[in-house]
Amino acid sequence: MMQLFTPDFSESTSRAHTLFLPFSFLVPIFVVLLYERPIRKYLNLKYAGKSFSEKERIHARQRLLNEPFFMIFLNLTVWMAASAYYPFELWISKHSSPAILQAFFMSFNTGLITAGVAFFVLERVLQRRLANLFFPKGGLYATPRTIHINIGIRIAALVFACNIVPQIATIGFVMNTRNMDEDPAVILGSLQSSIMLNAITFILVGIWLTFVVSTYFRRPLREIIGVLQDVRKGRFDQRVRVTSNDEIGFAGDVINEMNIGLQERDLIKDTFGKYVAKEVRDEVLSGRVPLDGEKRDVTVLFSDLRNFTAMTEKTDPKLVIRIMNRYFEEMAGAIQDEKGLVLQFVGDEIYAVFGTPVYLPDHPSRAYLAAMNMRTKLKALNDEFEAKAWPVLRHGIGIHSGHALAANMGSPDRLSYLLVGDTVNLASRLQNLTKDIETDMILSEATYLRLQKGLPDFSALRQMPAMRIRGRDQTVSVYTLP
Repeated sequence: MMQLFTPDFSESTSRAHTLFLPFSFLVPIFVVLLYERPIRKYLNLKYAGKSFSEKERIHARQRLLNEPFFMIFLNLTVWMAASAYYPFELWISKHSSPAILQAFFMSFNTGLITAGVAFFVLERVLQRRLANLFFPKGGLYATPRTIHINIGIRIAALVFACNIVPQIATIGFVMNTRNMDEDPAVILGSLQSSIMLNAITFILVGIWLTFVVSTYFRRPLREIIGVLQDVRKGRFDQRVRVTSNDEIGFAGDVINEMNIGLQERDLIKDTFGKYVAKEVRDEVLSGRVPLDGEKRDVTVLFSDLRNFTAMTEKTDPKLVIRIMNRYFEEMAGAIQDEKGLVLQFVGDEIYAVFGTPVYLPDHPSRAYLAAMNMRTKLKALNDEFEAKAWPVLRHGIGIHSGHALAANMGSPDRLSYLLVGDTVNLASRLQNLTKDIETDMILSEATYLRLQKGLPDFSALRQMPAMRIRGRDQTVSVYTLP
């Protein structure tokens, strides 16, 4: 690049070229091929559809991320060797000091320029072509034993290439004019020409590098902003395309992990919403409802199918599953419509509660309305089954109100929100009692006395003779519908 006062040292440079050029080309090519071997192996296996080990994957990723720095080191090593070798050849050939300085600065400046350009070119290829192949899900920052190319390094490299290198070149031009016997006008003219030529070159290189670096910042930041705007609108399915292992790449990985977490949270909410009303779900997930155990006034509902075992023995298993899923769908819907919580499906039994985890002052009435709706839905369901020549269903419902201990119970790895106490046991016993008195719904007196007047078929409820319940010393007063 330096064109100032090129002396006649063709014989010396010819000998230097003969010795140095094969070394400067062949050795770097061999070193690069050796360095990139894990990368090429990984790509060959990937495109051939063959399997590769996790160790091979990580090794290839490490080489890929470190290659820009490796190429800078290799480039500078070759050109610094040239900046030492060529001046030495001229020195032993008795050339002048300006000629030796010119040879030094020519190699030195060329090394700085090519190293900077190689760094940004490799970075651009890595981000636009290779990152998605090696890191389809991001995670560049988490790759072990790699140099993190942070924003500060990129800005420093840009400043160095666009400002410091041109100044070093200018210093080299000026130093070449020292101790010269040429006419000052000739020296000044040559100096002006050289500075003008190199200024144009550095301006073009600077414009290109500025475009490359600005593109590097603009594209990922635009993607990050777009994904965050989707998050603000409640859409968590978008991902930032991560192509670097600096702060921006790390931010992209964090945003992607956040979106995955938000998707999982929404999945949990949606799944929870299949068992409990939306209002109950939101209260529980917000943390406003204690789940570590508390005594609550509740109404418990148990429902159980009649002759279920006999039906399963006579019916195709796949059809049984379809029938049960439709039954549970309709019955759970009736319970949730009254803000009840389905705690468990146990075989053909439904275990539900009203009044917890969110307190409902009218929970006995809601449980009664849910049971009435279950009766209606079962009749419609049986009409549907009869039309398809499927077995029809009968069930019994037991309802009791009282106090129970509500808490998350189970092992540390698997918890269930359940109720414990006599209220639960009695509701289950009442459900079993429906078989003995051949009815489909029984309410305890505790529930009946708390029902709101005017409920559907409330006047049709009839008190049964006091019943003796297994496991209880005293008889229990119950009500049923004809």
